[in-house]
Amino acid sequence: MGSRGRRAAALVLLSALMWLPVAAQETGGRIEGRVQNDGKGIANVVVMIQQTRAVELTDDKGDFAFASVPPGTYTLVFTLGDNNTVREGVVVQEGLVEELDIAVDWKGGIVEKVKVFAAAERAAKIVDAPAAVTEITEEEISREAAHGQAPKLLEFSPGAEVTQSGLYDFNFNTRGFNSSLNRRVATYIDGRDVSVILLGAQEWAALSGLMDDIGSLEFVRGPSAALYGANASSGVINITTKSPRNSLGTSVRMVGGQIGTRAMVLRHANHLGGDWYAKVVASIENSGDFAISRNPDGPDNVSGTGDDLLDPEYSEFCMLIGEVDCLPEEKTLFRSQDNDIMSGSLRIDRYFNDDEGLLTLEYGVSDIEGPVFQTGIGRVQVLNAKRPFYRASYSTDRWNVQAHYAERQGDQVNLTQDLIVNFELVSDTKRYGIEGQGNWKFAGDRGRFVIGAAHTEERVDTTGPDGDQTVVYTPISTDRQAIFSQFDWKLNDKLELVLAGRFDQNTLHDTQFSPKAALVWEMLQNHSFRFTYNEAFQVANYSEFFLNTRISAFPMGGFVQTICNAPVPTLPPEGVDCGIPPTQPDGSPTFIPIIAVGNDDLKLEQTQAWEVGYSGLFARRLFVTLDYYNNRNRDFITDLIPQVGTILGQCPDDDPIGDPTLCPVNPDFLPWVSTDEAETTFLVPPRPPGFPGLTVAQALRNAVDNSVGGQSLGFRLGQNLDGSPVVVARTYSNIGLVDTQGVDFGAQYFLTDNLNLQASYSWFDFDILDDDPRIRDILLPNSPEHKASLSLSYAGDKFDARVSGRWVDDFRWSAGVFQGDVESYTSVDLGMNYKIDETFSVGLNVTNALNNEVFQAFGGTLLNRRALVNLTYRN
Repeated sequence: MGSRGRRAAALVLLSALMWLPVAAQETGGRIEGRVQNDGKGIANVVVMIQQTRAVELTDDKGDFAFASVPPGTYTLVFTLGDNNTVREGVVVQEGLVEELDIAVDWKGGIVEKVKVFAAAERAAKIVDAPAAVTEITEEEISREAAHGQAPKLLEFSPGAEVTQSGLYDFNFNTRGFNSSLNRRVATYIDGRDVSVILLGAQEWAALSGLMDDIGSLEFVRGPSAALYGANASSGVINITTKSPRNSLGTSVRMVGGQIGTRAMVLRHANHLGGDWYAKVVASIENSGDFAISRNPDGPDNVSGTGDDLLDPEYSEFCMLIGEVDCLPEEKTLFRSQDNDIMSGSLRIDRYFNDDEGLLTLEYGVSDIEGPVFQTGIGRVQVLNAKRPFYRASYSTDRWNVQAHYAERQGDQVNLTQDLIVNFELVSDTKRYGIEGQGNWKFAGDRGRFVIGAAHTEERVDTTGPDGDQTVVYTPISTDRQAIFSQFDWKLNDKLELVLAGRFDQNTLHDTQFSPKAALVWEMLQNHSFRFTYNEAFQVANYSEFFLNTRISAFPMGGFVQTICNAPVPTLPPEGVDCGIPPTQPDGSPTFIPIIAVGNDDLKLEQTQAWEVGYSGLFARRLFVTLDYYNNRNRDFITDLIPQVGTILGQCPDDDPIGDPTLCPVNPDFLPWVSTDEAETTFLVPPRPPGFPGLTVAQALRNAVDNSVGGQSLGFRLGQNLDGSPVVVARTYSNIGLVDTQGVDFGAQYFLTDNLNLQASYSWFDFDILDDDPRIRDILLPNSPEHKASLSLSYAGDKFDARVSGRWVDDFRWSAGVFQGDVESYTSVDLGMNYKIDETFSVGLNVTNALNNEVFQAFGGTLLNRRALVNLTYRN
């Protein structure tokens, strides 16, 4: 959409803001009630007013409510699977509440287990425009909770791209262009952004103790910036935790099994009296890890003699920086097979005015030690990370306001080999903000309008023990604001229109407007088509903007000695002062840092997407979803690339050659300048015809730039921001105009009330539109063309079991220092639980049950079987 189109869309949205709240002031009456069986409320009953076609779902207590119903007499239809009942003659009067008590004698059926189908779409969450959605229920989550790995809950769902690189190192993605530290799918818990502030990615280890407290998990596929802003360019994960009032009681889960796993999770929810409720969740875990040392002389390589370069667990060790299809040597793990994770939270709820308002206060903290995760500069191990958070919210049927605060104090270490120093990555980051939204229904529930606003501030400081910055070059403070809105209008009984849009203002980028439009057509009962258009964007993280970190050390002293003190007639006998000493005062050779740097000129990644989706229910047993998407993506933010030697180089205007492969990608880091003596003294004098000569300083720059037998490693001898000499090795840039398309298919067939077969398949394709074919060597989607899954599950009153498998096609992985092929792989998971009595149950969970040793990202850890048993107490 061009600038005129954006302005027009903005005017339409603002016009809607002016008149819709006025229309929303219609009062009418209200219908409230409860559906119950033997005195117990029934959840997920579809309640429809026949005359207006308004639809709601009953909550966990069986309650439902319709607001702003015009005065009149109505018929309400209640449906749950194959069961239904009708209440006629419901009279609504202006300003009054009509209360209904619906007692039924129903047996649970099939359809209520399907959470997303045409009749219930109208009861979706307020902030979600129609999209491709997968929901994992509380019951399903409880069966899988023992493994503590939240992304695996979605591993077998349509479109999910779950790439595991360690026990808790997951890159969760959808619809292509994955990467280490992927952040294209935003993750929220109770409306709170839980990403790592510095990197924008998720730290899944911090969620390992939360699994028993998750009430629902929703995965929205496709660009979602219209409601969630930046970094939701591929999708959103929404996690909702259990409310204390609807989950009273105590549960204790104890887990043990392979790789030394020992864990305990405690959850208790209590009625404090009156309208006050509270819950506490606490967990502690100690385990090994799949990660092993890649130090050829380290203790994990027990056959090493100190002289041999043993191969890593797959591939081989790299001999040079910049080499591909190999793994870099690393330090020995600082904590070998020793992960310690602790977490806890306290939440207090207060209800007001007969449940019309809810105040929530929550505090939580997690402490993480030991996990290894993959980044563009190498594998990194968390030595210690503390993540406290606070949340306060107040909500009614119409309004919701939430304030939040979170911080992360982390001490990590880059495992990439550096024989000179042990390099720590220290970070102290904070995020705090407030968000509010309101919603109105009008015209007899035919229309719905939502408007909201948000303000967020973030602070990043990476000061290390010596007072220097260890990741970014300076402390950073940013703020951002957003206004978002959504308008739903039921055109008729079959068609519904949804328009959404969001303005984002940020100190890191220009103001962005992200529109979304959708049309939902219910062709037949329980069969619907969806047509959507989205625009989304992704902003660089703080590391990509401001990185200034050491990745190794360069033996500069030997180059200085060879060139500046060369025994040639053009140089004085004592040599030339080049400004860099060949040796240190203790006689050791001089090393200077090899650094990777950010690029504060990075542009936003932009996505324009349209898709067509279908969902249908056949014979009330087979639920099918089919989605086709087509995206145009531009200005991808690369992983770390060489500072020189690629076509992305930026030549100065006065450059006589103009060859971008000879110019730096990031011009902010100027070429190193030596002393006047070295800059004017010729190592090789000028020679006619046309040879200008070679000064000592230029010879030194050339030697570093082509440091291995004349073969460039992409290095450039330059000046750091403080003027000190460094070797600038890697940086970031924008690249590419790419079209992507794909298909996500899902099917769920209920063989019986208890037996469920589920399958998924995804196809992904991309086309790089840039003219230069060399771009294909830089820009890779890190995603397979084909992937599929199949699951069979049984859920009875006392026993449940499941077996799930997935197949992933081979693909090429390129992310920073890790570049290589990922072979096709298959993984099978098993699980079962047995309810001993009303209090105790036992369970078994096995991931990679066939023990197919695979790596899912090149550079990631080799994954093995992990079998866990658990004993759970509930009261």
